[in-house]
Amino acid sequence: MSLTEIEAQLEHLTPEELRRLALRSWSIFQKREGHSENECDEDDPFLLSALDRAVEHADSHPASGCTGDETRERIGEWISK
Repeated sequence: MSLTEIEAQLEHLTPEELRRLALRSWSIFQKREGHSENECDEDDPFLLSALDRAVEHADSHPASGCTGDETRERIGEWISK
């Protein structure tokens, strides 16, 4: 399947299918880049910015998943600090 064909199907995937695809794609990318572990610096401004955007998105789209407050609660589970 070509990249164009995959991109054409993205809008038809469920949120769970998109999540699985994103995680699988990231995992393969990490391996090809030579990263043996999937870790990050929790003080990374890009990570913190991405988490902020996720919370904002959750607040502005309450019917599509978790609310911002629910996302904030989960962040504590995702990070070690």
